[in-house]
Amino acid sequence: MGTEGPAAAVPRIIAFDLDGTMWWPEMYMLTGGAPFRRDAQGAVYDSRGERVRLLHDTLEIFQQLAADPAFEDTEIAYVSRTEYPEWAVPCLKLFHVPVPDGGRSHYAHIADGARRPLTLHDMGRHSEIYPGSKLTHFRRIAKDSGVDFSDMLFFDNENWNCREVSQLGVVCVHTPRGMTNAVWREGLAKFAAARGGSAAAAVPAARGQAEGGGKGKRR
Repeated sequence: MGTEGPAAAVPRIIAFDLDGTMWWPEMYMLTGGAPFRRDAQGAVYDSRGERVRLLHDTLEIFQQLAADPAFEDTEIAYVSRTEYPEWAVPCLKLFHVPVPDGGRSHYAHIADGARRPLTLHDMGRHSEIYPGSKLTHFRRIAKDSGVDFSDMLFFDNENWNCREVSQLGVVCVHTPRGMTNAVWREGLAKFAAARGGSAAAAVPAARGQAEGGGKGKRR
């Protein structure tokens, strides 16, 4: 199922943990929960007014995934052990991913068809958001997609999740402070090295302003 050589230097699937990797606070920390809302400035809040923030360079990284030709054939997966999938999914639907510089997104057919902005939820081809082992999550992704584990790249803020998933052959990157340009570049370089390619040098890093984060309960 996998491909070999330099052509495989861009992952066929890039998977992201949610809590503490893409956003903060973690879902279990919220005191209000659903329903969530998005204000006119794009900020997302729970029912008690607590804000859910995308961490660091998360938005810019997803803008790159949406518009960079290098990732046109890459599928996005969300992999989370949260006990609150009924909160996580609405949050994914509320975070918009505007394409920078008036470019065109690989997902334009989704957003244009719905006549609304592209969201993080739209970009997720695979969604494994429920309690349990991430080994189960990735085995389901492999079964559904037909993609080899070695053609997948995974970002997670918990090192023990990375150690566990790496046993399958997935290239894993620890993100102790959430998604930053540094860990993004590290992931692309690590994957390219594992596949014998050089896409990490060809694919530019996303650019963006850092936003605060933290660490919390294992997810």
